[in-house]
This record gives sequence, C-alpha cells and structure tokens, in this order.
Amino acid sequence: MRLLSKFGLKRMVGNMTNNDTIMLRHYVPQDHSMLEAFQLSESDLKFVKTPEENITAAMSDNERYPIVVMDGRQCVAFFTLHRGKGVAPFSDNQNAVFFRSFSVDQRYRNKGIGKVVMEKLVPFITSTFQDINEIVLTVNTDNPHAMALYRQQGYQYMGDSMFVGRPVHIMALTIK
Repeated sequence: MRLLSKFGLKRMVGNMTNNDTIMLRHYVPQDHSMLEAFQLSESDLKFVKTPEENITAAMSDNERYPIVVMDGRQCVAFFTLHRGKGVAPFSDNQNAVFFRSFSVDQRYRNKGIGKVVMEKLVPFITSTFQDINEIVLTVNTDNPHAMALYRQQGYQYMGDSMFVGRPVHIMALTIK
C-alpha cells in the first residue's frame, strides 16, 4: 500500500482493491441482469448458492436480505443476511443475524475484496439493523482460507454443526 501523503489518502496499488470504492447495499430488482453475469466456479458451488438462488429464497422469506457488493458499477461479491429462523440453528440470540452465502465473483478474486467486505460489514449492519448485536456465520470445515479471514476480523469459534449436509464451524462476532 502506498500512502498519498499530500491528500492523506490511502490507495491500494497493483491487484488490490481500493477500500473506498467498495460499497455494500441491498439488492434491488434492477440488479438482476448484473447478477446473471456473476461467475462462480464449480468448486464454489459446494460452499455457496448462487446469487440468483439466494434472491429466489429471499422472495419467499422476509427475514432474508440479499446484499450486493459493488466496486463502482460492477457487482464483485454477494451475500445474504438472514434474521430469525435463519440464525436460530446457530445462536439463541434474538438479536443476531446470519451472514450466509458470501461469494466473490471469480473474476475479482485475490484482490482483497473479502477482507474489505468483512471490514465494512459491521458498519453496514449497525446502520441498517439497529437491534442486531451479533453476526453469526458458518464456514465449511474444508475451507481454511475463509476461516482465517473470519478469525482475522475477530470472529470467534463457537462450535461445529452440519449445514446443508456439510460439516461446518460456527463463528460469531459481538458488535455492540
């Protein structure tokens, strides 16, 4: 990272993402065509559902909130926040939210987007859901890269479970 001292700005150089250009926002129907182009590899699909599958599930579940991660006008990542019955299998906290199906478009990997999203997640949640005080997530036991990312952001290991037929670690972060 190079510091542009004249303006007091931080800028990522090389292949890294500029933190200031990444924005988290709620999905809107106008995003549909953009998400049709979202690329996941076959191996990704063993860990997450596609954005389209998540949006379809959210249409019949008012406790699910699909979130797009934008870098300018391009959707580079996607996840769903799930309240109520979505988080219930992993936490008895009524004010917790389940962070699920986080994926980075394969064309934008290895640019620090995952880390930037995790850094922006808490402010996004606290400004959107004033009553939420905990983020809960599951990570597949055979995904050590994701586990390391979540630990770096302060998530604590809470135990193990099964989710969609796969063994997972449950992790949580208290945010208030």
